[in-house]
Amino acid sequence: MIDKGYLLGERYRIIDTLGEGGMANVYLAKDIILQRKVAVKVLRLDLQKEPQTEARFQREALATSELSHPNIVSVLDVGNDQGLPYMVMEYVDGPDLKEYIQKNSPLDLHEVIRIMDQILSAVALAHKHNIIHRDLKPQNILMDKRGNVKIADFGIAVALNQSSVTQTNSVMGSVHYTSPEQTRGGWVTKQSDIYSLGIILYELITGHVPFNGDALVAVALKHAQEPIPSIRKKNPAVPQALENVVLKATAKDPRDRYASAQEMKADLDTSLDFSRKDEPIFVPNHGMSDDETIILPGFKPQIDKQQDEDKKTDDQKQKAETKPGFLQTVKKHKWWFIFIGIASFLIIFIMIFALSGKNAQQKIYVPDVTNVAEGKAKIKIENAGLRVGTVKRQHSDSIDAGKVIETTPSAGDSVAKGKSIDLIVSSGAGMVKVPNVVNMDYDKAAQKLEKLGFDVIRENQYSSDVDSGNVISQSVAAGVQVKPKQTTITLFVSQGKLQKPKSTMITLKNLKNYSLTSAQDYAKDNGLTLQINEEYSDTIDKGMVISTQPAAGTKVERGSTVTIKVSKGAKESEEKTVNITKNFTVDYVAPQPSDSKSQESEGNHVQIYIKDDDHSLGNIYRDLYIKHDMSFSIPFSLKDGSGQLKVIRDGKTILNEKVTK
Repeated sequence: MIDKGYLLGERYRIIDTLGEGGMANVYLAKDIILQRKVAVKVLRLDLQKEPQTEARFQREALATSELSHPNIVSVLDVGNDQGLPYMVMEYVDGPDLKEYIQKNSPLDLHEVIRIMDQILSAVALAHKHNIIHRDLKPQNILMDKRGNVKIADFGIAVALNQSSVTQTNSVMGSVHYTSPEQTRGGWVTKQSDIYSLGIILYELITGHVPFNGDALVAVALKHAQEPIPSIRKKNPAVPQALENVVLKATAKDPRDRYASAQEMKADLDTSLDFSRKDEPIFVPNHGMSDDETIILPGFKPQIDKQQDEDKKTDDQKQKAETKPGFLQTVKKHKWWFIFIGIASFLIIFIMIFALSGKNAQQKIYVPDVTNVAEGKAKIKIENAGLRVGTVKRQHSDSIDAGKVIETTPSAGDSVAKGKSIDLIVSSGAGMVKVPNVVNMDYDKAAQKLEKLGFDVIRENQYSSDVDSGNVISQSVAAGVQVKPKQTTITLFVSQGKLQKPKSTMITLKNLKNYSLTSAQDYAKDNGLTLQINEEYSDTIDKGMVISTQPAAGTKVERGSTVTIKVSKGAKESEEKTVNITKNFTVDYVAPQPSDSKSQESEGNHVQIYIKDDDHSLGNIYRDLYIKHDMSFSIPFSLKDGSGQLKVIRDGKTILNEKVTK
């Protein structure tokens, strides 16, 4: 873990921890150059020397940096801090989609389609760049304060044109959203992402995932073998056309799914149309047997060669000259015995191959033993059908001694039965030798100590021997071994020599835009007492001096009190964005005899324009044709003032009104 306050890459100040994962930790940080909050993903310290993990981390950075889309988290920077790879991304201040569903379910179906459209649009771009996400799930989809989604975590994404896209590289994502072909160790394609999108759509509609189980393998088997539970049986209000989108996206055979994310989006966008109200239930064209085995590409059983030799032998035997008598009988039986022997060998070979193939396909999910005592963790791993591999010890500030920090492979990964699982076990918080920072510049000394995990306090003193700004002494002597997390070091910093005042009167300096610390130092040096008042300011940064009383340039006596106003920063607007929904109905007007045939066949041409925080009247919000009365529910995001709704039917404005909070 990286401590709060650490300056990563000499630019990103760590503020807080956002999350911890098997491969990387994510931190909230501040970009001290651009003065904005960012999210920083840092490869875990203990994984730096693992080529596969570092390659996966670099693959995520590469995959995400190639994608520029409003619904994909942007990569802002990639770097390396003293051998520690990190990736800087835009910070999305909001919940993930999983939390949003849990809090707001059941969602309005129009809201479901709005959210899903954004997800599909982002995935379509990734697929256009031949990048498969492979771990699409609500937990990897963030939502900003306006309700817009951002897809994150391309940690196991892979490019289709990479040679690594084989069965051995078919890394599985979360099992509740994983396609049947991934659970079987098969090829991962764009249709695998589409299956995950279908499960996400199911959860948006119902509020829960289709399959659950006591063990991950049980959930995986359900995805591979059981049909998706009917949505309409539990909620008949869901149109069949919308359920069909889920059924097609989650078909067991990838050939029955949508060919692309764009195709799925187009089908979804019309799923609530009245014209599709009598649509029959989707039925896939292909099936998948429960015992289907994935055959590795390029493998050709050796049986074929043996069968060819048998056939060649039989042909030669049939062409051989027939001789009467005992010799002919012996030869006939001889070839018969040889044939039986070869056939028996082939049968045994096939059985061994089939059994070994079956065992090779058997996969086990690595149990999560994080923060579990070493002994119990070993038992849990062995009970899962796996073996305990090497056990390494490592200091940890967050995991107690004797408990597991992590495993390799990571918890939840799919591995073969009998696979060795390596453990890293905590040996408790580590001891660190305090460095000598005496006579160092304070900023450099504090940075050196903070990187080691110490809290640092500054205390200023006058000194005739040490230059101003340098460390006079330290509260904990150099060379002492301590635990950084439990130790605070005070640095006594020189203010230079104490200057005796030449007179009792001084001219007050202009302290505007000075930091509070600098103002206090000035007051101390000149024998003044400060009274501090705080107020908001749109022009002066937080923590900086706005003005003094008396004003700058005034002569004051040493020992007198000076009042300074310190900025609290700009006052945040109390206005909040309000989300409202406007419901209305557009009546269908039958064509007149004088109307053209195209008007009669297409119906009424309806154009909807809206104005809110996200839309302007200059752009069409919806453009469609209707052949019957149609109701609409339009969401508005209002913060500044009011919005506006305008509806045009066949070129005539039929509705034009303001929408207020």
